[in-house]
Amino acid sequence: MYKRILVATGGSPWSDAAVAYAVALSAKVGAELRILTVLVGPMTYTMPDVMSSSELLVESIERQGQALLVQAAARAAQVGVVHSTHIKWGNVTEAILQTAAEEECDLIVVGSRLVSGFKRLMVGRTVNAVAAKAPQPVLVVKAPPAAHDDPALRRLLVATGGSPWSDAAVEHALRLARAQHLEVCLLHVTPEASSQDTLDAAADKHGVLALAEARAAAAGVPYELHLARGHVVAAILETAQRRQCDAIVLGTRGLTGWKRLMIGSISNAVTAKAPQPVLIVKRFLYA
Repeated sequence: MYKRILVATGGSPWSDAAVAYAVALSAKVGAELRILTVLVGPMTYTMPDVMSSSELLVESIERQGQALLVQAAARAAQVGVVHSTHIKWGNVTEAILQTAAEEECDLIVVGSRLVSGFKRLMVGRTVNAVAAKAPQPVLVVKAPPAAHDDPALRRLLVATGGSPWSDAAVEHALRLARAQHLEVCLLHVTPEASSQDTLDAAADKHGVLALAEARAAAAGVPYELHLARGHVVAAILETAQRRQCDAIVLGTRGLTGWKRLMIGSISNAVTAKAPQPVLIVKRFLYA
């Protein structure tokens, strides 16, 4: 399903986890891997002594970046993953998006800390921006794969609300499940329901789960249906934990900046809080 995967590394524990996961996933699906590190340079000055110090700092930053690429490339080579390394100066988000476009990658993998509230905008601003702007699906990883560097994907949780972007997430998850022989948990959350009867009626009225079920059956993917009520983010996280899902697939409109917090982006909140990898999809990618 994925032919070329891009992973960004910056030397942090969470970007190291992203590299480990991307390498393992590439090996599992037979994809090529593009490994990118983005260097952020010091300010430039005109005074000779300061310029000399700045040049030394640039060289040091470049050596650190190259060391990160060597380390990641060695991990990929160890498991036989075809890979290439890329180093760029500049804005991290733009460099990731540009490299993904240049290399025709169909998945971007980035690492992120577990954060929430205001911190999820400030600390996770690169992840937020990449997930919002990239046309490709973006996989956000919090921890390296389990034993033997195996992603061990068995069950995906897909939250669907009937919007075009959640429909795209369902479609993408079913294609991934069919390609990798995975199970899918299809979840619909109805915030306004106050009883089981009204919950069932709300779901039937919108036909959300019925449509997702029909798609899963047509794809020949093993699935189970889950209907929940209450807070959407909490329901997604609780269901993923209770059903022991290995990853969460969500659709998003791709909002950026303050709109992402003010509107209360579900994908943003789930990505910040979920210990599992979160795959963010924004549109239909298949004809």
